[in-house]
Amino acid sequence: MAIPGVITAQTGGRQFDAPNLTKYSLFVGGVNATHHALMNYSPLMNGFCRLFMVRPPKAILHMFAGGNGAYMYDKDNLFIQFKHILEYMNRSVTGFQDKTLEPAGTPIQGGFVGRQFNTPTVTKDAMNTFTVSVFELTGSPIYQVIDGWMNAIGDENSGLATYGGLISGGKNANNQETRLYRRTGDSDETAYPFNEANHTCEFIYILHDRSGAQVERAMLLTDCYPTTLQQANVLDMPQGGTHDNVTYDLTFNCVSYRSPIITSIANDLLKQYRIVSNSLNLNPELGDAVYADGNVDLFRRSLGNIPFDSATGTNIGNRPAYDQTITAMTRDSRPVNINDGKLAGQPGRMAGDANNWDGFGPN
Repeated sequence: MAIPGVITAQTGGRQFDAPNLTKYSLFVGGVNATHHALMNYSPLMNGFCRLFMVRPPKAILHMFAGGNGAYMYDKDNLFIQFKHILEYMNRSVTGFQDKTLEPAGTPIQGGFVGRQFNTPTVTKDAMNTFTVSVFELTGSPIYQVIDGWMNAIGDENSGLATYGGLISGGKNANNQETRLYRRTGDSDETAYPFNEANHTCEFIYILHDRSGAQVERAMLLTDCYPTTLQQANVLDMPQGGTHDNVTYDLTFNCVSYRSPIITSIANDLLKQYRIVSNSLNLNPELGDAVYADGNVDLFRRSLGNIPFDSATGTNIGNRPAYDQTITAMTRDSRPVNINDGKLAGQPGRMAGDANNWDGFGPN
């Protein structure tokens, strides 16, 4: 458990809780996997991660919001849809680098044998990019957003920033940023000066526990913008009729940070946007396919007629259809004259004839 007053990068997230850890020899002398020992060490598992774009690039978001900015945060805004794909449909998130405590450039060295030792200087985080892998969808939403985002920062022909026409050409007499051009009838006068803050986004990346509700690690990734737009994986046509689903490895520039506040915010994000599902709660939403509207006693005609059981000729299911008995049925028979037996087979004297059930002539 966390000791009050001790602050680490994990403060605000899930804490290590092993009150009896020091009572056990752990791996020395063998492994103790009994109940009370296991209470003190539960291994951390990777691969359970969430990505949240907590601050979209405002100028780029506005580019996809329509002329008057009416769809700034609307579900139909293509950038909002792109953001949702990154967060909920990513295939992988990679690119995290080690932190190192750098030694001084000149080690302390002396003596006749020249032994030396290093002195530490500063801790460095080598991470400056990360990559999110996603599937492209029909209509190319990933391509549209990344191409528009990169081109808005530095146009591939002119080299100038455009922000999709939202770039500011300076401030007016009221000290407001003013566009260079505006579509006739466009009432939105919002303009953005070229600035890193206007075309970069920020992510919080979380490694959570097996419940999906508590933070194990959290990082803030800032100054993020796409650095590459792959082309060959989409446009190349290999020989032999080879086809595949299109994927993009989207590489973003970044600067990473961690702190208790970041961890605490990440914990709140997990709880607000929790996806903690139980497969037994699956709702197939088949009501419109199986039942009549508003009535679970009637079925859709599209399911077809109910057939009869052609194998048995009944519709009573698989229960035994008949009562069984072991009681013998006794039937009395009349004494038969030998002459009746001799004449058996003649008309009126065959089994099955009326009044001749025994086959020996009229009863």
